[in-house]
Amino acid sequence: MDETVKTFLDARLNADVSRRRFVQGAAGLAAVTVLGLPGIAAAEGGKLGGELNFLGWDGENGANVAKPFLESNKIRMNASFQSAADEALTRFNTGGRGAMDILTPNKDFQTAILKSETELFQPLDLARIPTAAGLFPAFKDAPWLVKDGKTYGIPIIWGDEPCVYNPAKWDAMPQRYTDFADPKYKGQLVLLDDPFGNIWLWAKSLDMPEPNRLTADQLQKVLEAMLKAKPNVVTIGASHGDMADVLVRGDASIGIGGWAYQVLIAKEKGVELTVGSPTVDGTFFWSDSYAIAVDAPNLDNAYAYIDFMTKPESNAALATELASGCTVEAAFDLMKEDIRGMFPYENVRQPGGGILGTQIVVPPQDADGEVVGAAAWVEAWQTFKVS
Repeated sequence: MDETVKTFLDARLNADVSRRRFVQGAAGLAAVTVLGLPGIAAAEGGKLGGELNFLGWDGENGANVAKPFLESNKIRMNASFQSAADEALTRFNTGGRGAMDILTPNKDFQTAILKSETELFQPLDLARIPTAAGLFPAFKDAPWLVKDGKTYGIPIIWGDEPCVYNPAKWDAMPQRYTDFADPKYKGQLVLLDDPFGNIWLWAKSLDMPEPNRLTADQLQKVLEAMLKAKPNVVTIGASHGDMADVLVRGDASIGIGGWAYQVLIAKEKGVELTVGSPTVDGTFFWSDSYAIAVDAPNLDNAYAYIDFMTKPESNAALATELASGCTVEAAFDLMKEDIRGMFPYENVRQPGGGILGTQIVVPPQDADGEVVGAAAWVEAWQTFKVS
């Protein structure tokens, strides 16, 4: 593996998990040299140049990947980074309207915005983003991006959160997450400190109709089911790096809510790990997209930027930097096997959004009738941790 890429991934491995609580992991600042990018031409009529305002997840601005495009077209990117999924909406409604161009919502947040008809994203003119035609089938007309026949985002990266385990000890994962309560797993489990991901997994395992929308009674049942597995938990990792250390040392043999990169880290240390998930419950998937804010002041720059970043070479470089799955089909062959092999691409080669289109993991921020909000999930997770 390229040493610069490894340095970046190691930093991300040990990043704080606060952003992971909103489905993704925090992206780092390390750069990966991008070679062989196609020629960059200015827009017809010389429309490009000046400012481009970015607000999204750290790293998804692709500072290194986009550098030749920005320099060639004399565009100055003003990048700021969100720490929560709904921060863009907060800024938009508190004076940011008319000053925001590129946003990078995750699919759960974008779904909520479009369903509620909340003003934030503008429909995209796909004729101005011809490279989007190269997206994997699951990302074309993805249900979380399209409303009333209009598209509101272009997917840029995706991934999943599988179990990472020692194949010398376990042939496979059980059918359900609730099965981890079996005494045979005593002293074998390490979890990520992630209230939303863990609660969602156990809610799905209990066949809750909408595992991201739980009543107080349902949340209590989920907590009780999780507590049955608590005696089998060795520790709760503050980061994916902590989880990897526990697994490599052999202090635990199964990491729940893990990251495929942990397998590569273990391999370099002479330890064999593999990925898998409960055969019935599976795992959850996430995806982020480029979107354009309503009343974006630098519309030409925004469209040209998205079109450039959706080129196969750009998408492959960004996915490599962020240790994520690529969204452009032709980018797959441009990535090294140890990175592209980290994710199950069969899930994005099918149309209709695939499994990404059927899952919402993040709970509502506020209570919605009998459905509790995110604060109740965090409180339940704290109860689990101290019990």
